[in-house]
Amino acid sequence: MPELHQSRLSMPSASLVLRARALASPAAALFQFLRRPALATSAGGYLSGLGAAVIWSGWWTVTRLGVVSDLAAADLAALRFGISGLLFLPLIWREWPTIRLVAPLQLVFMAIGAGAPYALVAATGVRLTSAGLGGAITVGLLPAFTLILSVLFLREPVTRVLIAGIACIVAGAGCVIAGTWNAGHGGSGLGFFVVGALMWAAYTVSLKRTGLQPLTATAIICVASLLLYTPVWLIISGPGHLFTAAPRDLLLQTIYQSLLSAIAALYCYGQAIRRLGATRASVFAAIVPLFSVIIAAVALHESPSMAEAAGAALLTVGAIVAARKTGSRPRPPPVVGKAPALLSDGRASGRRHPVQALGIATDSHWSQRP
Repeated sequence: MPELHQSRLSMPSASLVLRARALASPAAALFQFLRRPALATSAGGYLSGLGAAVIWSGWWTVTRLGVVSDLAAADLAALRFGISGLLFLPLIWREWPTIRLVAPLQLVFMAIGAGAPYALVAATGVRLTSAGLGGAITVGLLPAFTLILSVLFLREPVTRVLIAGIACIVAGAGCVIAGTWNAGHGGSGLGFFVVGALMWAAYTVSLKRTGLQPLTATAIICVASLLLYTPVWLIISGPGHLFTAAPRDLLLQTIYQSLLSAIAALYCYGQAIRRLGATRASVFAAIVPLFSVIIAAVALHESPSMAEAAGAALLTVGAIVAARKTGSRPRPPPVVGKAPALLSDGRASGRRHPVQALGIATDSHWSQRP
């Protein structure tokens, strides 16, 4: 009897074995699915895009607080890139062999599209109108401009889902513009926001085309603005306004403009572009309009009209629709200086071809899809 009882306890029934196998199979499949490199890459890209969107949402309000006090748009741009440029000088020195392989025109588009010129344009528009409107128009139009440039220069595929999201974004931007125009908030500021959106779209496509690492691209923008813009600012304006500003306001602007906006947001956005592609990464920025309107309403007591609120909501919906997976996984971005060489019979080898090592300016590299 004891032996029989022990045998019954030690041998599970067939039904329990089948149930255990039935539960183990989906668990193993889920574990293998979560370990897929493509899923990890997409998840990292989505988190990076969301991080950049959160920082940008508050940037418009913080910039509005600066330009309506003792600081001008030129001072905010100097704070944004003066400190961050100094911090990135060692990285530029280390990565210079890679940076020098990139076509100079691409570097110029990156420096203008996300550097000091863009900061001046965006801050001037915020000073003329409002923080919520700046986030809605500039960031809202970014996916549409990025789609156009990506189709023209990156040959990025256009899907129906992406077109539907972009159409919703354009409709939302139209509602915001109509509401602002009727409220008389300043038509000149709208022009600055549209130009700013086009500038940032040029940066987005240029970064995708170069294949640079996100941190290296951020360093290029900050150091280029430090070397080209800061001397002009010192000669024309000077740091006089910085000395007369309230210490609390100056500390807020220094931390947010230089560390969060110039470094953290650009790095997160570059990661999203690298992992998801230029067009798909840009739609994360369209989440900013709704958040910008909400933050501006709470912090600055800005009251958007019904048309402006509806437009911001449409911009956010369009971002969500356009960010959906369309079934075509983007190709990994080209890595500067690591293009495969071609043997005499056309097969790829692990060595770098002399021409393809400079492939940023070659036709074969420019024809690659992201």
